[in-house]
Amino acid sequence: MSILTNKAELLEMMERGYAAFEVLLAPLSETQLTEPGVSGDWSLKDILVHLATWQGRAAQILEAARRNEQPQLTPSVKTDEDVDQFNHATFVANRSRPLAEVKQDFHTSYQQLLAATGALSEEDLFDPGRFAWMKGSALWKVAEGDTFGHYDEHKLTIEAWLARQRL
Repeated sequence: MSILTNKAELLEMMERGYAAFEVLLAPLSETQLTEPGVSGDWSLKDILVHLATWQGRAAQILEAARRNEQPQLTPSVKTDEDVDQFNHATFVANRSRPLAEVKQDFHTSYQQLLAATGALSEEDLFDPGRFAWMKGSALWKVAEGDTFGHYDEHKLTIEAWLARQRL
């Protein structure tokens, strides 16, 4: 996990992380992007759905913070088990979606999160006491966790899968 100190640095890391992830996927064919088995039963398309979903949730959190409201996300995801169930439900609900639509959602949700991050003040993002509902955690960690931090989590799995494809 990174330790960032200002909004400009955070936005730059978000942009760099997104661009690097796009570069990783750019040369891949539709067949490669939709082939199951990258991570369990998931294809790269499924990973994009997963990332887009979490980016969208993060954007909702940051937008609520900008309005000085506590986010009301449905479903509530608080434990590791909740996360696993949410991720599985997202996978099942989206597995038949067209690749082009998924790629567009990934891009759109990233842009929404980038805009939501940019709309917040340095204090909003970096003061760990600013939002009581964050329980002592700074809000910037939400943006990190659902952009470049999240991309990095999946990048290793994707690179390992790509290496197996070349054998």
